[in-house]
Amino acid sequence: MPIGPKEQHTIEHSLEIHASAESVWQHITEVDIASFRHPIYFSVLGIPKPLRAHVSSPGVGGTRTAFFSNGRRFSQQITEWQPSERYAFTFRADPGFRVAYLLDLSHGPFRMKAGAYRIEPGQSGVRLSLSSQYELCGVIGICLRLPVRLVLDIFQRYLLRGIKANAERQGMTLGVAREESRA
Repeated sequence: MPIGPKEQHTIEHSLEIHASAESVWQHITEVDIASFRHPIYFSVLGIPKPLRAHVSSPGVGGTRTAFFSNGRRFSQQITEWQPSERYAFTFRADPGFRVAYLLDLSHGPFRMKAGAYRIEPGQSGVRLSLSSQYELCGVIGICLRLPVRLVLDIFQRYLLRGIKANAERQGMTLGVAREESRA
């Protein structure tokens, strides 16, 4: 465990999604991560591909587990559960969960602490926001400030774009089905 100063940081991004809040909620809590295209640069950076996430017990105090291609998991304790509005959680990485080939997310200089999705009414659908809280520890953590921020920026946008694509695809599929049933 790194010794020295600790810095707490938050990063947040949002985007408009042309889908209902209920559909977006479903794609957050029952995310089909396997359908997301894992960019090659994530592999080069040593970021394992997310495979799936499963809510084993919904609601505050419940859990969701995210599984990755490196055989490791993130366990998430649900801290806020407001269907179609807000989903928040803490992170706990499996021991040995490494990114960038060297950084152990459970005991290293960079640790994910918490995350939250927020769904709000938008212009033609909803606005989905994702915030992540992370900690940098020791001199090494402080030296990693910029690279960690850049990678988290890219990773958050990747997650949001995947949720958007799935929710909008589902909305188009439902719209086509409704049109066909009227004909």
